[in-house]
Amino acid sequence: MNLHNFINNKAIFSACLLAAAGALVFNTFPQVLNAIAVQFSMGEAEVGSLISAYMGGFALLSLFAPVWMPRLPWKITAIVGYLLLGGGVILLNQVSKNDVTSVMFFMGLGSSILFTISLGVLSAAKDPDRGFGLKLTAEMLLGAIFIFIIANLVAGQFGYSGFVYGLLCLYVITGLGVFWLPINFLKMEVKENDSNPTFNGINYTALFATVALFFFAGAYTGVWGFISFIGAEHGISEEDINSVLTLALLAGICGALLCAWMGQRFGQSTPLLGGMLIMIIAIVLLIYGKSLFIFALAVCLINAFLQFVLAFQMGLVTQVDHSGRYVVMLAFVLSLSAALSGELMGVFIESVGINTAMLGSVGAIIIAMLITVLILKRDTVHDDSLLTVK
Repeated sequence: MNLHNFINNKAIFSACLLAAAGALVFNTFPQVLNAIAVQFSMGEAEVGSLISAYMGGFALLSLFAPVWMPRLPWKITAIVGYLLLGGGVILLNQVSKNDVTSVMFFMGLGSSILFTISLGVLSAAKDPDRGFGLKLTAEMLLGAIFIFIIANLVAGQFGYSGFVYGLLCLYVITGLGVFWLPINFLKMEVKENDSNPTFNGINYTALFATVALFFFAGAYTGVWGFISFIGAEHGISEEDINSVLTLALLAGICGALLCAWMGQRFGQSTPLLGGMLIMIIAIVLLIYGKSLFIFALAVCLINAFLQFVLAFQMGLVTQVDHSGRYVVMLAFVLSLSAALSGELMGVFIESVGINTAMLGSVGAIIIAMLITVLILKRDTVHDDSLLTVK
């Protein structure tokens, strides 16, 4: 069965809208968490609980994606995801402080549904690298709209209620993408695979590609979560740091668009390894560069090439995963990586200092590079006989 037959431009557009909605809270954590913290007078530990609750819900549902993704109708399931998100946003303006953590958990569930379905759709695109590049572009654009319009203008005029209902409006708008979702073609694959032993066993190539993605995404999250601390340690003002983060968001859009434009024109080896190398250089600049210019350059490079490399890494997983089992686990891998790396980085910073801890992120990227080199060196992307070990 040729899955490409199910993916047209409308399906890709739909997947990009769902991905943008599913990643919106995570991509704008600083603004979302700050608004909630101010509204409910929360301290840092309580805000940390909000992060754990949201990412916990996200990771929990995505962990079971191999069970529900190939079996449930995607349109109805996506609507459920939007209902969880919309209901959660409304409750953020209604509940007491004690219930906010539970609301964030259910919003994490809704986000996970949308994000995981979008990955399933894009995995069947003829050019998955381009598809994931478009997905990341949509995520960055929606995040930019949220920051510039909702968090700044609407919230500035109408306060916390304007912030909450502005977020709800973005979910409603992106919800239109449900109409163009394709049928659940993975459902047909499940039926075919029941009588096809080719898909039994462990696909070690796809497994290692997923592990490489885990290390790379964790390295980024560990650095990104403490960008403000690094800037403050270098003597950069909070206002300048916020301006740099805004530029970094625009750089992220450029990185995702670059990937979407490149697609598979230059293969995967050069973009993947080159992007990882630039990330390493950027982190080193972030650690040892003391000026505002170097700080801004490093932060923009980090966010731009995160989007760039992630798109190619997810594209690599889809190409070597012929069963779809690893693709539907990508949301879990990314959320688990984010949850663990943030916690570990905090512990390392307290124990060995921020600069040494950041070098740990460089080590994680080097591990991801080595795994990727092994995968590409075996040329298993185009050799089906090596993909699955029974």
